[in-house]
Amino acid sequence: MKATEATGTSPPARFPVDLQVHTTCSDGSMTPSDVVAWAARVGVQVLAITDHDAVDGVDEALAAGAAYNVHVIPAVELSLRHEPERDFHDLDLLGYWINHRDPELLEVLQRVQAGRVAQKRAQVERLRELGYRITWDEVLALARGVPGRPHIARVLVRHHPEEFPDTDAVFARLLRPDSPAYVPRPFALRLEEAVNVIRRAGGIPVLAHPGLYTAVRDLPAMIARARRLGVLGLEVWYPYHKTRVCAGCSEAENQQWCERFARLADHLGMVKTGGSDFHGLHKDVHLGEQGLTWPQFETLQARVAPFVRHLTVG
Repeated sequence: MKATEATGTSPPARFPVDLQVHTTCSDGSMTPSDVVAWAARVGVQVLAITDHDAVDGVDEALAAGAAYNVHVIPAVELSLRHEPERDFHDLDLLGYWINHRDPELLEVLQRVQAGRVAQKRAQVERLRELGYRITWDEVLALARGVPGRPHIARVLVRHHPEEFPDTDAVFARLLRPDSPAYVPRPFALRLEEAVNVIRRAGGIPVLAHPGLYTAVRDLPAMIARARRLGVLGLEVWYPYHKTRVCAGCSEAENQQWCERFARLADHLGMVKTGGSDFHGLHKDVHLGEQGLTWPQFETLQARVAPFVRHLTVG
């Protein structure tokens, strides 16, 4: 583990199962091996590597999991096409228990990643036209993998601290689909296309962090429509009180948010997942801060077993 990461501190995990974790293969600050080592350190027994539009870190994480006795679930988080006409605004779809070597999945991810790179490069140029200090080389230096909006936001915070106190401020003003710096992707998957890719790779499609979709006009109706299109699960447990949508919320209020989505998932017959959305030690979200209890994870495994080709029990 890098010295900068090893000197960090984190409380013991509140949950033994964390099903949304990011690494340096997308926009996290820790390598897959370091994330698994950190999970063992804080008491996470099961984690899913859910890098954005990438599975490059799964093999490394699996090897580390065997060494540290941490059960690693191969997964991915797919960024979907912005479709306001269908009330699909900036959605993300998680795929769990995928065959991360599936040829079709890898081919699709290559196209998605190329679209991400083209979009982010165009966004950097748009920001420069708007008068902001940012270069493509700076973004790539932070990314170390496929560049994302967090990398752009971090560069802007560095150069414009008087305007942007944190990355959330950058997202709110410049990186949302309705913002002046937004550039559509040349290629992105529609929801049903992403569902099919995940299912053909042997996995379970789960709609990520539904409470973050503030632009959606009718959230329950949108989730119900996603269910009809083949989405099997809903990420119910999530640290909304650590995000811009519920800034200042108490843990009790966050729990109310989560319970609302749990009831909706039960009503729609969707499996329930949860995770911290851990991106590393530079953000105020801890590994295992949100997730599943062991009984909840056992229930999840039992529910998905008929759909998953490569289910291994942690």
